Amino acid sequence: MVVGDDGAALVVDPALTASEVAGLSAAVARRGWRPRAVWSTHAHWDHVLDGPGLRGLPRWRGGPARTVDTGWRSRTEAERDADPELARHLSTHEDAAPDVVLEAPLPYPRAADGRVDWSGPTLVVVEHTAHAPDHGGLVVVDARVLVCGDMLSDREVPLLDTDAPDPLGRYAAGLDALERAAVEHDVDVVVPGHGTPGDGDELRRRLDADRAYLDGLRTGAAAADPRLADPQVAAVHDAQVASLHHHEEP
Repeated sequence: MVVGDDGAALVVDPALTASEVAGLSAAVARRGWRPRAVWSTHAHWDHVLDGPGLRGLPRWRGGPARTVDTGWRSRTEAERDADPELARHLSTHEDAAPDVVLEAPLPYPRAADGRVDWSGPTLVVVEHTAHAPDHGGLVVVDARVLVCGDMLSDREVPLLDTDAPDPLGRYAAGLDALERAAVEHDVDVVVPGHGTPGDGDELRRRLDADRAYLDGLRTGAAAADPRLADPQVAAVHDAQVASLHHHEEP
């Protein structure tokens, strides 16, 4: 939640289950906050789930202008079944949020200086194509906070967009964009979509760790990243190695 002094609020990447969305809505009501919109950092299913507590709010998204419409769409039951991760989520959580975003989110209202035009705290959008073709992180300028979506995690290695050309180059460029924004706005808190928030020192450590991971993928060096101790993360790493190897084949 990004909340202004007057209670105007932006909900970022809300939740995964119906009970989580309901709990979020109840907490917002208790505090007297007034959500203006929902911000989805990118179009992956776990960032566009909806629920009754968020109905009626406009949904905004950022991302490079030439790619922002990629992936934003309603999902039919058949499409949900075709997505293994989403299907597993819906089948294993009794209170799984029943709906993926009902309509394509709108481009965020852009002020003349490129920032988000709304009544809440000053927000700078960090657009890149590292993890997805339409990623838009946020810097909450006065709070010196970077909300970075699926980047800079202490639990997950960099998750590449392996369908894109030059996924390693794109991811490196995304890290550079986040670092430039962090330096420009003197960020001292990073909030990843998957993982735990960290301070300025932790932000720099994660940038170094992610760049080292990318270097290992480029050179084929044996991975020594401690995040790979998680079997699920290790499986994603193996899939990324296989995909990059396939791209390199003549």
